Amino acid sequence: MVRWLAPLGLFLLWALTLYAYPHLPSSIPAHWNAQGEVTRYGSRLEIFLLPLFVTFLLYPLLALAPRLGGKPSSIWPWLEAAMVWSFTLLQGILLYAAWAQAQGIPFPLGRALFVGVGLVFLALGLLLPHLPPNPVAGVRTPWTLADPEVWRKTQRRAGWVLALLGILAWVVALLGGKGPWLWTWLLALVLGGLYLVLFSLWAGKGEKLR
Repeated sequence: MVRWLAPLGLFLLWALTLYAYPHLPSSIPAHWNAQGEVTRYGSRLEIFLLPLFVTFLLYPLLALAPRLGGKPSSIWPWLEAAMVWSFTLLQGILLYAAWAQAQGIPFPLGRALFVGVGLVFLALGLLLPHLPPNPVAGVRTPWTLADPEVWRKTQRRAGWVLALLGILAWVVALLGGKGPWLWTWLLALVLGGLYLVLFSLWAGKGEKLR
């Protein structure tokens, strides 16, 4: 049952995109700044970039991860599904934003994106602590890849960091999802990533001293 979740999400991703394509004008918003203002317009053909990325790069890479040096685990189908459905949600938000912009309908893109981001980070926060060592996903540093125990400790800590970032994303959504709140979340994301790298280094040194 679980193994069908990712293909189902992939099907929905393409279905949404193909349905939306004829309903969009030839030129659509393609980039927004931190204030939620459109800074670039592009061809509506650009809506296919994300589905192509997921179909031909992300999904195959995750599906092949256990065969590329990772260990078999029941968590892989869940991770595949989480990533595919995350991009499907993102595509749905962006398609609606492009359509609404073309119709002159106000749409709080920043808030919508941060609600989705919060959901994605919380899901990854639940999955990451159960992820076995592999060369594709997770916090992969020289210290986590060299020691299974360091990997386990770091992924567990990463789960908490991602969950907190997810909750913070929802707070940012409530506060508007743009301007200084956007930069605050991005700073937290960078600091969280730096913290996990330093934590893996500390955990690696601790294991060597034993």
